[in-house]
Order: sequence, then structure tokens, then C-alpha cells
Amino acid sequence: MKYQISQTAYVKLALHALKHRSAAVNGILVGRVSGGGGGGGAEEDSAATVSIVDCVPLFHGQLGLLPMLELALTQIEEYFSSHQEGLSIVGCYHANERFDDYDLSGIPRKIGDHIARYFSSACVLLLDNRLLESLAKAGKKPAVQLFTRDSSRGWRSAPGSSDLVLAESTANEILYDYILEGREQSVTDFDDHLDDISKDWLNPGLFD
Repeated sequence: MKYQISQTAYVKLALHALKHRSAAVNGILVGRVSGGGGGGGAEEDSAATVSIVDCVPLFHGQLGLLPMLELALTQIEEYFSSHQEGLSIVGCYHANERFDDYDLSGIPRKIGDHIARYFSSACVLLLDNRLLESLAKAGKKPAVQLFTRDSSRGWRSAPGSSDLVLAESTANEILYDYILEGREQSVTDFDDHLDDISKDWLNPGLFD
């Protein structure tokens, strides 16, 4: 299974992490399977691609609160299933609190396990600050690490750099420009929405 992330999803998750530089953050990845058998079950074709189309920023505070997570997942699934045909939850993303921490902690693993119950090809993307710092030189390489779930070994870093690709070659350039503009301050996550329901976790104006 290959994974491809859209510019929209990629830029949004990176900006979410940059808005809360001193905190761990997480979010949900939304997409579809293209090519092969699709669907996330036993019939999946090994040549299929999980296309990550969008993401929803979740939390920057108490990441492990199960009731809030379940509420968020329910709202996300309901919205995308009714408004965006063919899209569903395909994984999650996480950024660690410490800049130099590149390990996948227990919280994203547990969230990933939960998603994998319904979508067996679920992935977890871990923000890589080393790559994020060198965006101007990154080219087409995404500043995230891809983790996939092995039924016997749990979550493991994908061995090949080609297992996750940017759907648009300009994604790092756009992200770099947005960082220079300070656009990360415009990101709204589910934590913000719970504090003020007028704040939209879909971030409709982020790319205007």
C-alpha cells in the first residue's frame, strides 16, 4: 500500500503544529483508497494508494481524553460521509512536544489502533522537525514520517521514502510561504471549537 498526501492536508497539519510549538498536537487524516480493490478490508490490492485528501486538527492540550476524542471522531466521520462522498477517516497525525523527539508515543499509537479497527490500512504521520526546519531545501520530500501498522509488530516506520509522497510538488514551497506570513495563527482545532463553538474546525478560510 502506498500513501499520498494532498497539499491541503499537509500544509494544514504542519501549520497546526507550528501554532503550538511548545505542545504536542494531533489530528485526523481524511481520504480514500484509489486503485486496486480499495475499501480497507481483506480485498485490498497491494498496488492501491491511500490518498489523504484533508485533515482535521484535533487537540493541543489534553491529547488523551477519550470522551473528547470520541466526540471529535463522530463529528468528523458524520461530516465527511455526508458532505464529501467517498471520504472517510484513514489515519491520524501527531507532533511531539519536544523538538528533538522523533519517537511515536503511546497516544498516536492508540488512536491509530482505534482507526485501524475500521480501516486496516490506517496510517500515522509524525511531524519531523528536522525536515520542517529545512523546507527551503526539502524539495518534494514531506516533513513527516509515515508509520503503518503490522498486525504482529504494531506500528512501524515505513522503510521506503517512496511510501509517502506529496500529491503536489509545490507543497513545501506553499508551506514555506505560509510560515513566512504567520498563517499558522489562523488554524482552528477541535480544542478551540470546544472553547468557542463559533470557531470552525474545518478551517474554511485558511487558504484564502
